[in-house]
Amino acid sequence: MRITAIEIENFKGISERVRVDLKPITLLFGANSAGKSTILHALLYMKDVLDRRNLDAIRTPVSGRALDLGGFRRFVHGHDLSRTVRIGVHLEVTGEELPAMVSGYPADDSGYRWSPKCEKRDQEFRSGRSYVHQSIHAASVGIEVRWDQSEQRPVAFAYTVGLNGADLIRIERASGKHKIAKFDMLNPGVARLRLETQIQADRDLAKTMQEIREALGERRDELGESKDNPAEPERYETMINEIVPDFVGHGPFSGLVNWLPVQHDPIPDFAFRQDLRLPVVDWENMDCWDEYELGREAIEIANGWAWEGTSLLARFVIGPGKLVKDWLENLRYIGPLRARPPRKRIASDELSDWSEGLAAWKSLESEESSSDLIEQVSQWLADKDRLNSGYELKRKHRAQVDVGAFRQIVEGDLDRARLLELLKEAPKSAEIKLVDKRSRLELDPSDVGVGISQVLPIVVGAVVPGASVVAIEQPELHIHPAMQVALGDLFIEGATKRGMSFLIETHSEHLMLRLSRRIRETSDGELLLGLPEVKPEDVSVLYVDKDAGGMRISSLPIDDSGEFTERWPRGFFVERGEELF
Repeated sequence: MRITAIEIENFKGISERVRVDLKPITLLFGANSAGKSTILHALLYMKDVLDRRNLDAIRTPVSGRALDLGGFRRFVHGHDLSRTVRIGVHLEVTGEELPAMVSGYPADDSGYRWSPKCEKRDQEFRSGRSYVHQSIHAASVGIEVRWDQSEQRPVAFAYTVGLNGADLIRIERASGKHKIAKFDMLNPGVARLRLETQIQADRDLAKTMQEIREALGERRDELGESKDNPAEPERYETMINEIVPDFVGHGPFSGLVNWLPVQHDPIPDFAFRQDLRLPVVDWENMDCWDEYELGREAIEIANGWAWEGTSLLARFVIGPGKLVKDWLENLRYIGPLRARPPRKRIASDELSDWSEGLAAWKSLESEESSSDLIEQVSQWLADKDRLNSGYELKRKHRAQVDVGAFRQIVEGDLDRARLLELLKEAPKSAEIKLVDKRSRLELDPSDVGVGISQVLPIVVGAVVPGASVVAIEQPELHIHPAMQVALGDLFIEGATKRGMSFLIETHSEHLMLRLSRRIRETSDGELLLGLPEVKPEDVSVLYVDKDAGGMRISSLPIDDSGEFTERWPRGFFVERGEELF
């Protein structure tokens, strides 16, 4: 699964909908206040909406103190409360990668199985479902938030899912509840299942319903409408009329609104559900069906379609949203100003604060972090063909021993076994030191230049595994041009070896020069041994600009030689030539 694009509308400085195409490494260039950071902030907002339903976000847990959105009144474009904020994400994904949101057919957990007469239908459905899974290659998820005048607060207005480039379902808020505004059974992702089975399904449905009606009619004549059983079979006919047509493509999805795991908010609950199943007929406990094998078989078919249909529908409607939520869950945001670490140990509640860089230092201090991580970061800082900062990294371990016990150690009153036991039980901590390569002097991070405090969180953020996307503002801040160049190799390694995506807001020509060079060397077969390959399709360079009509995003393609095939808008990066010549 890969995120291929973000769409944003009416968020901060963006008015008309803009689409931002993403690659493993995406660079956002442009003048100050053009809206580059807005693209990153939109992802942070969408994450907070999906995670916590925080529609009126001021600060988010991921952005911490590095970003203040100010609430809906502030970030809706133009402070115009009549506008709807929309953020969408496009995915490159197969049907098999869409998560199964409910448990499957309950043969194993409830003993309920298809009878031999129904196995053919089960196989046909599974075969059709398998084809649908194989035919899906793309999905999209969109959320819309608008201001509710009556409640004087922002509300989630719509949740939209698309498959293979076209909308599949749109769920909207309506009078404090929700409604299905659109469901397209001819969507390119699912159409073939319906079209190939339509004619036979029509025949099967007509035959099945006729058999059920005949069986119900005969049984009603026999039982009559007694006080204990007043027209009871009609309830089953109603259920079947809802279940069977819903999942073979006949008629509207009448039960879909009540089935969806949503409350007043049209955005579904993305948790795995054991109870997300359409109602089925418990015919096994109904004595009145014992003499009517045809009727019982028809009910079993309806039950089977309900189970399989629920699984298929949940995968299509809820699955893409779950994937996006999980992807955003692993978003790592590093803001434009990284904090210098304090002399005291970093508080545990700052562990997740990547926005100001403190989580990077905490990750290095953590006893759970491997020595391999320390070595990798140290190499990036120290090696001549990397950042060449002049510093190496060292982690020192400490044990907190009671003063009385320490006195006993010094005075020699403890034997070796007791000493080892005491040290094993003592609370442990670690601290990071920067070692000057020339003098070998060990320094606290707060004692070195500000450039190290700015660049180290970026290095750690690109080396520590687990991030789906690393969003960085101004990685070049306070660092030498030679180090800016080396960041290109850092991002290439993170994308190719660790599967991360990088979304980078920058002004650094030096960073771009390194990426261009590596593309050229890959094409010419001149890469140094050990360097990962990078191709034009791995890098997206976008120029963000504003005019009277709002934000514009121009894509600047790169060829195999690492050169841009189109001119930079407004002559960006021409300042060097103007100053030289």
